[in-house]
Amino acid sequence: LASAARIDEAAFDDSDFPVPTSSVVTFLETAAVRCQCETFGLQLAQRQNMSLLGPLWTLMQSATTVGEMLDDLSRYFMLHTTGVLIAVERTKSCQIWNYSLAADTGGNDRQTMELGLAILALEIRRACPRWMPERVSFRHSPPSDLRLHRKVFGANVFFNADRTALFIDGKVLTTTLGSGDAQTHHALASSFLAQRKQLPELLCTQTETVIRSLLPVTACDIAVVAKVLHVSSRSLQRHLTHQSTSFSRMLDAVRADLALKYLRQSE
Repeated sequence: LASAARIDEAAFDDSDFPVPTSSVVTFLETAAVRCQCETFGLQLAQRQNMSLLGPLWTLMQSATTVGEMLDDLSRYFMLHTTGVLIAVERTKSCQIWNYSLAADTGGNDRQTMELGLAILALEIRRACPRWMPERVSFRHSPPSDLRLHRKVFGANVFFNADRTALFIDGKVLTTTLGSGDAQTHHALASSFLAQRKQLPELLCTQTETVIRSLLPVTACDIAVVAKVLHVSSRSLQRHLTHQSTSFSRMLDAVRADLALKYLRQSE
């Protein structure tokens, strides 16, 4: 499986060995096919936890509430990988976690999406044992058997949606974490913030993340995205040019990626 996905065997012995996101996606999808297991991602999620995030997990463990832990994840996840994008929408009653792959990762992503949202849901449930998401939506079509999905996510699981997202009710965010340490968290967060500012792909990743969150619901142009990112349109375009891309090129890439996924994986 690793060979088919072009993953170096060294990755199995070294947790810090870098692996392209596209290879991980291919690995999971190929495993599901070879094992004839539609729920491969969900089953894997029950054997994993947030410790796979390495140093970021250390920061998250020092958070004092579930809300603070989730803020850490959304704010610094790009230090773990820029191949998976998280966009968080906040309403009066809940947080909506939009989850997607970057446009250049390509391919089917059913197992990757279900794995990611399941690990997140199960981690929240460790702090709140009876908690279930208000709603979970997947862009892909449903499997033939929904029993495991309902066990992991509850009754409100929907497929063939315009986006893959986890809806987290606001009440759970104030839940206190026993492992929290405000002083340690502050020190670690300062270090992560400094690393984030030095990330060359930061604005590119943020731009694609905003494009993906806006496309299903509203018109999306550089002025709107720049406003969300608190920069001018000219500054945004200049930065993207320095990264050998442009806003129009990124927009077209996201549209093409979404179109292919809607056609290949959903009804």
